[in-house]
Amino acid sequence: MDSSGDESDEDKELFVPLEVVQKVEQAVDSETNAGNMKLSSFEQCVIFLQYSTTGESVGCISRRVGVAKSTVSSVIKRVSQAIVKHLNNIEIPSTPHEWRVVEEGFVQKGLMRCAGSLDGKHIRIKAPPNSGSVYYNYKHFFSFSMLGLVDANRKVLFLDIGTPGSLSDSSIFNRSELKRILEEKSTLPPPIHYTENLVFPSFILADGIFALTTYLMKPFGRSNLTREQLHFNRKLSNTRVRVEHCFGIIASRFRIMHSCIELMYADAVELVTALVILHNYLMPSYDGPLTPVVESAAEQFRNGKEQREALMNFLCN
Repeated sequence: MDSSGDESDEDKELFVPLEVVQKVEQAVDSETNAGNMKLSSFEQCVIFLQYSTTGESVGCISRRVGVAKSTVSSVIKRVSQAIVKHLNNIEIPSTPHEWRVVEEGFVQKGLMRCAGSLDGKHIRIKAPPNSGSVYYNYKHFFSFSMLGLVDANRKVLFLDIGTPGSLSDSSIFNRSELKRILEEKSTLPPPIHYTENLVFPSFILADGIFALTTYLMKPFGRSNLTREQLHFNRKLSNTRVRVEHCFGIIASRFRIMHSCIELMYADAVELVTALVILHNYLMPSYDGPLTPVVESAAEQFRNGKEQREALMNFLCN
């Protein structure tokens, strides 16, 4: 395996380290309502991780560990709830400084002012009872959606999860807390000078399905592109791909993400949320210095189209 370059970051060992298992065990221990559960916290963690990492069915795990299918389902639900309740580390920045730390991670990758990479993923499930075609997506299977904002180190900063798969990523974003935060700008850093006469606000990266705005940059359409537009698209795609890498790492580590999750709908949403939380514990955070910047009191661009043109010209020169 090549140990150099950015791709090697994706090839990190995919097992779940003991220290993370111990965190989960402590979270399960802290739940006082064990009901009729006879298994120890560690045994519950083992069952949860067997199910999550192998991608095997509840029935297969039941036969492997020698407990009833209903017990396996209960354990998965209980451990997922404990992780979400006690270990949740999916935290969108809430201050200008926290956003600047996120942006600095992308500066190290060659793009200033980027505050995250946004994308969605369909999680395959069995159709919930009496749901009709609500969960049937354009890829022709039943699912719920996971919309995530990811930093340069492939940690998930924001997660909107559980919307029926028939809805588009842009529809989910348009009613999300993330969009409200980006539009209000109260927690974002002020605009920053790229040059003396060029000022840019913070923005996130997304693909073509989303609306172009000053806070959301996306590539140019695919037809009749100039050389500069092609260069700009490659630059954005090389940066935005981190969210795809993130989802790929989660699915490689937790292979249940490749399968049809056969749990009850609410339990499946809780499970995937828990797996994203565990993923975050396994990824590094940026802890280096911040690049010195010159802030501006005013924004320069009236709309996303103007801003994208200016950003393209800056990156191509």
